[in-house]
Amino acid sequence: MYKITILPQAELDLMQFRKNDKTSYIKCFDMVRELAINPRQGTGKPERLRYFQGEVFSRRVNLTDRLVYTIYETTREIDISSFCGHYDKQHL
Repeated sequence: MYKITILPQAELDLMQFRKNDKTSYIKCFDMVRELAINPRQGTGKPERLRYFQGEVFSRRVNLTDRLVYTIYETTREIDISSFCGHYDKQHL
């Protein structure tokens, strides 16, 4: 099991989902549960992001939003940096 930390921006994203998109809100918690067990596989099509130092991954929450997180294998920890965004919604 990995220890998961939800960073401040991700907390704000969750609050936004809670108010506006209950389906995505619930899906985020399901993904977090999966992350604790196996952060490199599961729902949301996990994909390692290039051009970042370390192991930074994203998973689909919905059509426009992504869960972005960093894996620290030596300490078995995961930092979740955001749940919203990753793509500019104006370009979709």
